[in-house]
Amino acid sequence: MPERILEVASLTKHFGGLRAVHLDLTVDAGELRCLIGPNGAGKSTFFRMLSGAMRPGSGTVRFRGRDITGWDAFRVARLGMSIKFQVASVLEELSVRDNLHLAAEFRFGNRAGQRRAAAMLEVIGLTERADHPATWLSHGEKQWLEIGMASVGEPALILLDEPTAGMTAEEMKKTVRLLKRLNEAATVIVVEHDMNFIRMIAGRVTVMHQGEVFAEGSMEEIERNDGVRDIYLGKGSHYVVRR
Repeated sequence: MPERILEVASLTKHFGGLRAVHLDLTVDAGELRCLIGPNGAGKSTFFRMLSGAMRPGSGTVRFRGRDITGWDAFRVARLGMSIKFQVASVLEELSVRDNLHLAAEFRFGNRAGQRRAAAMLEVIGLTERADHPATWLSHGEKQWLEIGMASVGEPALILLDEPTAGMTAEEMKKTVRLLKRLNEAATVIVVEHDMNFIRMIAGRVTVMHQGEVFAEGSMEEIERNDGVRDIYLGKGSHYVVRR
């Protein structure tokens, strides 16, 4: 049996009278899981509860065998979970290297953080931009920098919210290679809208609808699921199946 790195049971969140999330989900260590669903399905809210950025109303989250329900974000991060939110949060006045160093220093201290930052520059392909202010980077490069910042602390689980939004086709291909490389050392869960990207990376796909798991399976199984095709992958949706 594979080791389960994440177990979510009856996790709920309400906003006023609206139930945004009511979720049961398990993820095995080493997975590269994709999480899809239309806007308002609860994907980002779920990520925020996992990472400690938002407290759940009820239910439990177990990470690496420990109940972390309601933990503060810094405690969740120290246990080995990191997140890249949809909106970039790089420190644009600092250099690319310093952004990575600050992220690594949180866990490893100054000297070890510098070494890990230098290694991550190569992984994300920004070595030649190391001393440039982050504000000079293109949109895609900022996305890679933030993925690097989420990964440089050597987390066990990396959460990525729409990492390819706004990227060109070539940038997306580079991101595929980057995530597969990171997945060699960490479990990765990706929220995405681009189905071509998901086809290139996903081992298992979870479809969310109205805060719940609607379907799970391989990409092939998800595309054959009539309910998923009609509601999430069909005409008028954010998702379009291309064959």
